[in-house]
Amino acid sequence: MMTDPGGTDVAALWLSSLEWTLSGWRPFAWKLGKTAPEPNPLCPDILPVPVRFPMSVQQALLEAGIIPDWNKGMNSLLCEWVEHRHWEYSSRLRLSPSEYGDKVFLDAPGLDYSGWILIDGEEVVRFSSTMSAHRIDLGAALLDGTEHELSIIFEEPPREQGQMGYTSRSRFFKSRYNYGWDWCPRIVPIGPWLDACIPDRLESRKPDFYVSARLEEDFRHGTVEVRLMLPDAAEERSFRLSLSDGTALLGEKSFCLKRGGAQKIQLTRLPVEAWWPNGFSGQKRYTLTIEEIDGSGTVLWAGHRRAGFKHIDWLPCEGAPDGADPWLCCVNGAPIFLQGANWVPPRAVYHDAQREHYATLIRLYKDMGVNLLRVWGGGILEKEVFYDLCDEAGILVWQEMPLSSSGIENCPPEDSEAIQTLQKIASNYVRLRGHHVSLLLWSGGNELTWGSPDNPFGERPVDMRHPAIHALKVHLEQLDPGRRFVATSPTGPQFYAHPENYGKGLHHDIHGPWGLSRFERADFGDSLDVWKQYWAEDDSLFRSEAGMPGAASLECLEQFAPLGESWPFSEGYWRHTASWWTQERLYRAVVQDGIDTAARYVAVTQDAQAQAYAIAAKACKSRFPQCGGFVVWMGHDCFPCPANNSLIDYLCTPKAAYKSLQAIFLAPPGA
Repeated sequence: MMTDPGGTDVAALWLSSLEWTLSGWRPFAWKLGKTAPEPNPLCPDILPVPVRFPMSVQQALLEAGIIPDWNKGMNSLLCEWVEHRHWEYSSRLRLSPSEYGDKVFLDAPGLDYSGWILIDGEEVVRFSSTMSAHRIDLGAALLDGTEHELSIIFEEPPREQGQMGYTSRSRFFKSRYNYGWDWCPRIVPIGPWLDACIPDRLESRKPDFYVSARLEEDFRHGTVEVRLMLPDAAEERSFRLSLSDGTALLGEKSFCLKRGGAQKIQLTRLPVEAWWPNGFSGQKRYTLTIEEIDGSGTVLWAGHRRAGFKHIDWLPCEGAPDGADPWLCCVNGAPIFLQGANWVPPRAVYHDAQREHYATLIRLYKDMGVNLLRVWGGGILEKEVFYDLCDEAGILVWQEMPLSSSGIENCPPEDSEAIQTLQKIASNYVRLRGHHVSLLLWSGGNELTWGSPDNPFGERPVDMRHPAIHALKVHLEQLDPGRRFVATSPTGPQFYAHPENYGKGLHHDIHGPWGLSRFERADFGDSLDVWKQYWAEDDSLFRSEAGMPGAASLECLEQFAPLGESWPFSEGYWRHTASWWTQERLYRAVVQDGIDTAARYVAVTQDAQAQAYAIAAKACKSRFPQCGGFVVWMGHDCFPCPANNSLIDYLCTPKAAYKSLQAIFLAPPGA
């Protein structure tokens, strides 16, 4: 009996327990290489090297010395050839027919992106989609009691769009930042990013199930609802649902189900303690267990989820214009100022981000006073470990669907096929993460707007009238009722808050600004004064993204820049990922090439970033409850970007802005 990433006890063979090798083929050469007769079969270009499961192709090649570290200098350019091969993960296994019945299934929630599964060189099935969980029928070929070769071959990653493009053309819904963003070079990962398993014959009976938990309005009792997706079958099946606090059973119900489809079962009036966000004591969680029982009382399989109980109300901000969405979050009856950061994976190649990477960052955010992390739509559905740590730390999660702006045109796709794919992905998101008490809301994506491509930041954010957004809203309300869904971020009549529109009721959830470029004056001090005036007059109801760049630590620059290129910032290394964020003109007077050093630039820009973030955060928090929250773009670097809006650099070294925001976040509103 083992535990899967979702917290379920599973009688299964986990692929991570096997020994794997990785081979690289020219596209489709493996089709002849595995079937052509001796003596001259085709061979892979890259001969087998060790690989773990899950692990990216890139990490395996790095450990084998075949590609350089893409985090250093401009080495990512030397790694792009990896995208133009087919990559075979291969292992050998032996299954017992008595344990697996007459058919074998593979449960694979994280195959990135598409390819084929082979048994002994013969194709069994094709798979596709990074963000969808796959239950793959492998048939009976593995059940003869002998050893077999299992291969998973990944083809070239899809031609997804990086930062610039057309959102309406999105079809693959693979993490877009990996195709190049203003804080990350192109490094497109390939391979498994989550573990996979082959369940035994009893475990394979387990239906999909969705779990939600809520605290009742008395704040002392909770309700748990489990929604089972049963296959159409005539047999009657018996189940038991229970909730425990680790020592005592708080509630239990036995029930039988016969017909297929969705079945909802509730435990009500459970005596529970409220879960509270960071800044309040109490992040209590409970164990929910669902079991299938046979006629003799034997447990056929058991699923477990960790659940917490909170009560969320969204109220209008004080003085909000009529018709504005509510942005004042009340948790367990208490209005709370939402403060935090936008989250990207801890490593650019998210397949290889380990628990310790997540734990270090979540600890830093908790200590900073953060109570909200927005999981940005250009990334992924974050891993189970992220949600577990947020549950423990009291950090609320705003999870976006895999849609993002594209600079040129930001409108989501409208065709039925793309919408159906998004709905399938949303189902997977809810099934895997919907039980987490830290999950605050779902969002359709990042910076999605109506209109033409010639003025993307002046366009109106999309709303529930857009067909993709409407379909997601309806779908998520069915699967996860009671959880808020917002169309996108930002929302409301305006994308950006312009001072000439202050006082007109146009600024609801707002993005920007990102740095002093809009406020730039000949003197840096004058620019900061204009920035301060901008925030002093702000009337936004919520700020879900605002930024100010500052350099990474000198240690980070020296460790990852090519020799001799850590300064000046006119070098190619800086242009590789930080060209938007050097603010060269702004700092020309205080940092002169040939006289001052990189250390001077780090100190000056980090101090400016600290001042600017503090001004913005304090202005927003002082207006609470007129303003419901303030969220920084971005929290941390997943790549050693030499200058960026982040508070924490790639080495997990907090910048000066971390401490300036910490002082504001740890203080009560109005302090």
